[in-house]
Amino acid sequence: MPYRRPRPYAESMIQIGAKPATIDTPIEHLEACHRRIEQRLETLVRAADYLAADSVRAAQAIDQSFHFLDTSGVMHTADEEESLFPRLEPLLSRAEIEFVDSLEAQHREIETAYAELKTRAAAVSAEPVSEQVEPYRECAERLRGMYRRHIQAEDEVLMALAKRLLGGKEIEQIAEEMKSRRAAPA
Repeated sequence: MPYRRPRPYAESMIQIGAKPATIDTPIEHLEACHRRIEQRLETLVRAADYLAADSVRAAQAIDQSFHFLDTSGVMHTADEEESLFPRLEPLLSRAEIEFVDSLEAQHREIETAYAELKTRAAAVSAEPVSEQVEPYRECAERLRGMYRRHIQAEDEVLMALAKRLLGGKEIEQIAEEMKSRRAAPA
């Protein structure tokens, strides 16, 4: 069997030495979901390189990434907006509340860019010609950039606030809501 170079640490699904990220540890779960979102965004960008040469596999990778973002990604946003943000806001300063409000606004901007990417992907799959690939690539790169800035702000500021300000009771409530959200019929 040929040697396979390991993926970079941030791309790895199992991170040796890292605390397991389960819904019972919702803050860590949200952070781990950021890594999974980043992986799907990388796939969406890299797929542009293969749309002409291997359009079937590229389309499968795009579809799988969209499926993740349409399911787990949507739940992740709901976890933040419906469970985390409301519990944090009463504990925040005016500047911190404005920061959280900006994160919600970024969610809407990301949703708009994501919808555009899905439209571009549909155009490429309907007629995979080079004129369609570059607009798809540009849109995927723009979405990835938006997410990178957003995730960095959440990882560095939001998660630090949550870890510092939320107690065991609030963490348990967030975990229960997240579990409930995932148990709800789709």
